[in-house]
Amino acid sequence: MKTFVKWVRRVIITGMVFVMVIYGVSYMMAAPQLGQGHYIKLYDQSEKLFYQSNQQSNDIALKDVSKDFLASIVAIEDHRFYSHRGFDPIGILRAVKANVLEGGKSEGASTITQQYARLMFLTNEKTWSRKITEAFLTTRLEAHYDKDTILQGYINTVYFGHGIYGIKNASRYYFNKDPKNLDLNEATMLAGVVNGPEYFSPFKNMTRAKERQKLVLDQLVNEKYITQDKANQIYKTPFQLNKDPSSALTLSYPYYKDAVIKELEELGFYKESYINQGLNVQTTLNPTVQDKLNQTVDNQMKDKEELEISSMIVDSHDAGVLALVGGKDYATSQFNRATSAKRQIGSTMKPLLYYIALENGFTPTTKFKSEPTTFQLDSGKTYAPTNFNKKYANSDITLAQAIAVSDNIYAVKTHMFLGEQALVNALSKFGFTHVSPHPSLALGTLNTNIYSLANIYTTFANEGTYNDVHTITKITNDHGDILYERKNKDEQLLNKETCLILNQLLTAPFNKAFNTYTSATMSAYPTKTTFAVKTGSTSYDSLCAGFNPNYTILSWVGYDDNREMTMATDSKIPKVIFQTMANELQKDESWYKPTEKLQQIPINPISGEYQENGVVYWFKNN
Repeated sequence: MKTFVKWVRRVIITGMVFVMVIYGVSYMMAAPQLGQGHYIKLYDQSEKLFYQSNQQSNDIALKDVSKDFLASIVAIEDHRFYSHRGFDPIGILRAVKANVLEGGKSEGASTITQQYARLMFLTNEKTWSRKITEAFLTTRLEAHYDKDTILQGYINTVYFGHGIYGIKNASRYYFNKDPKNLDLNEATMLAGVVNGPEYFSPFKNMTRAKERQKLVLDQLVNEKYITQDKANQIYKTPFQLNKDPSSALTLSYPYYKDAVIKELEELGFYKESYINQGLNVQTTLNPTVQDKLNQTVDNQMKDKEELEISSMIVDSHDAGVLALVGGKDYATSQFNRATSAKRQIGSTMKPLLYYIALENGFTPTTKFKSEPTTFQLDSGKTYAPTNFNKKYANSDITLAQAIAVSDNIYAVKTHMFLGEQALVNALSKFGFTHVSPHPSLALGTLNTNIYSLANIYTTFANEGTYNDVHTITKITNDHGDILYERKNKDEQLLNKETCLILNQLLTAPFNKAFNTYTSATMSAYPTKTTFAVKTGSTSYDSLCAGFNPNYTILSWVGYDDNREMTMATDSKIPKVIFQTMANELQKDESWYKPTEKLQQIPINPISGEYQENGVVYWFKNN
């Protein structure tokens, strides 16, 4: 016991010395700059600002905020805020007791000043260097600013969920009110949300929101701000929430912003050492294209309660993302399905398979029989894929027709003919690793998202030249120093002539001449100018991906919980989006030109024989 007491005493003395040192240094250091540095600014391709991180904004004064909210946020987050100097010794001891002496129960002890210091850095890295930096910033804030200034910065900075930062945005989002007009019921709810914005939001779970509010009310009773009778009355009062919260969102293009932040992380710049310098990020965003995509998605997803969507438009030349949607409503779900979903891509896999086939001697007229087929595998098992709606030609069909109608039997026969490893090897060129060879891979049993899939399609669109799909072109700091500047890879990853043959073949889904035993997949969705396209579907997903020399367009719809899509109209949404955006973006004809290594031959679309007035496809010169 004596040893334990000595150990505790040493820890306390060491802690006191440490605190004295950092406070002394903090007083000697300059005051931290509020509202300068520690930001991220995102600019579109015309160098116009479309997003600035809300951190450290002091855009509303305490006098313009409800006293009930100020009392509530202090009571629940740091009720000794006005008496401590940045760290709460009582709170720390309570947390130690809970975490160490009571069986590992997790309890925090962060003060409002500590939270504000953390928020100023935008990140939550759990490293000792961040904790030490946060401690110094906490003491510097306390050394150079009064409590009201710190509280003002905190309430303007803290996150309230649904992409909302700051009390002004939160009060408008949740209640369609200015902060000064919040009543006690609203104020206590908002103060409670801060602890777990997504968990305690009344838009997501009213029961949890009221339970959290009760803790705030109880704390106000303890602080003698209100009586217990008043607390009981408020707890029983329902919230009058904003009926149209999305109208209060001020964040422009939130899913695109999140895609940029994700790329910042991947490039290594979403760190305190860079954010503290201020980051100015030049992106490939085209607001006109983004606005049109938003409008198109909104029109198609109207009244779709649980169906979700992702969609993006990419510059075919350099793979820069012009527009991106990661869900139908950012206020409801911030999960970015365009960049982070893991879904099967269905028949949008087939163009890569057919590229390999064309590289290995196939032509637009190469034939396989479309009929119910059971494949005998080397393992002794069998595989029996089916065509959509179990419709078959029951005769030989050409590669052109197989692409037009998305014939599964033709695809699997091609896959087995080439060898299952061939498609796996081709996928590895685009960063898809740990893919197992299997007959079903030809039908798109790969789990990925449209952002990753776009790397394949933009390479086709760029005649075999590969560039990473990206949103960031340049990063500078607050002093104008260039931290990063993108250089295109321009890697000739695929054969140019083979891509050109494939691209011409991928116009077949629009051609009504292929409407025989089943319909060409895009024959009901023609575009005004020439595009290549491929649809894809599973029981749970529907996709459409296509391109021309200028634009690559990809869309997906499905349910987050992987339930089956039973409405035929839902599965058509990606096709409608493709058609709408293709017609909006491309006003004049723009299509590929065959090189001298290729010849143009008109063929009968069904028989594949030469036909003077037939459909023109491209063939390699012998």
